[in-house]
Amino acid sequence: MARIRSIKPEFWTSEQVMECSMGARLLFIGLWNFADDLGRIGLSAKSIKAQIFPSDDINSDTILGMIQELSNNGLLLLYTVNEKH
Repeated sequence: MARIRSIKPEFWTSEQVMECSMGARLLFIGLWNFADDLGRIGLSAKSIKAQIFPSDDINSDTILGMIQELSNNGLLLLYTVNEKH
């Protein structure tokens, strides 16, 4: 279930966030809405695209690239449990 989250003003000037592209920053904010209370969300580019960019012409490779960008900047931790990413 989607959660109501707030964006603090410090988000916009965080060095980690500023290193990311505009699309990756929007994806990061969108992920907050669909992650569970512990901040976890399954790594399914198709589901993430449907939830966050439903009417945008963005493909799965672009979504995965932005997720990798967020991870490279220390904003996401990618991991696997029971073969689920």
